[in-house]
Amino acid sequence: MKRMTATLTAVGALLAVVAIGPHQLAQAQPAKGASAAYERVREVMDDRFKDMKLAGDPDKDFAALLIAHHEDLIFLARTQLEHGADEHLRQVAQKILDEQQKQISELKEWQVRNRQADYRAKLDQPPHASGPLDQKGASAPAPQAQAAAPVQPAAQPTTASQLPTVSGTVEKVDVGAGKITLDHGPIPNLNMDAMTMVFRAQDPSLLQGVKAGDKIRFQADRVNGQISVVRIDTGRAQSAPAGSAAQPAAAANLPTVSGTVEKVDAGAGKITLDHGAIPNLNMDAMTMVFRAQDPALLKGMKAGDKVQFQADRVNGQISVISIKKAR
Repeated sequence: MKRMTATLTAVGALLAVVAIGPHQLAQAQPAKGASAAYERVREVMDDRFKDMKLAGDPDKDFAALLIAHHEDLIFLARTQLEHGADEHLRQVAQKILDEQQKQISELKEWQVRNRQADYRAKLDQPPHASGPLDQKGASAPAPQAQAAAPVQPAAQPTTASQLPTVSGTVEKVDVGAGKITLDHGPIPNLNMDAMTMVFRAQDPSLLQGVKAGDKIRFQADRVNGQISVVRIDTGRAQSAPAGSAAQPAAAANLPTVSGTVEKVDAGAGKITLDHGAIPNLNMDAMTMVFRAQDPALLKGMKAGDKVQFQADRVNGQISVISIKKAR
């Protein structure tokens, strides 16, 4: 309990820095790219739990959600270590890294034991859904969904003619929620690096006719405090010159990392890996979605495969540049 209280206090302190903003702190100004990094942290923490599929087993779901929670804290703490200047908060962030990784390892060890057919936490362990709250919940009526809050008028962003136009590829469109997921290049006016991110559409009608896989050009700005797409053009996307892509380090210079395939999305060119530490990216062991530099790398890969791979930053995105099944 003391550990959990300390962790929550530490996280509260870090989130306070994000919420208050560097201009209100008597500290050095954050390095260029810090705003984009924290935007990415917020998007990941907002979307991760919402996108997780539950197994329906309370123990398995608890472990999976807690691992995701710990990995989010590690992501937040590492971002603070990369961009923060306050020495006390850097110590807090380092403590989070040290403690959360240990707890992730313990939970993953439990997941391995739990997969064994004869596993029981104790000999007289009752079956799931047999407790008094489960029995009471079975007879209770299902809760009614709350009506969606009315959409507030959007504040007007900078004039479109003053905004840079950015190239991107549509990953997902959620017309009902007025959101679009884009794999995009740098957005200078938002000080944002190339990445894959969920955007809100200033006007949901912008999403009409847009579908996954479309190559587009778009403009984005802050609207009511949220990063939003304010214009989309689906008809005049241009391919980047072949030599413009940032090249990763030579494969011979990159460390080889062991991992287990959790999911393969060949259509999107993405693979989810439960992997060990990646030294060249200063990344701890975790489960993460990677983009494949070449989608052909994913051919023949499937969930459960033990692999050896190399990863590096390509056009600002962490990507798998080589992968093979472990022998």
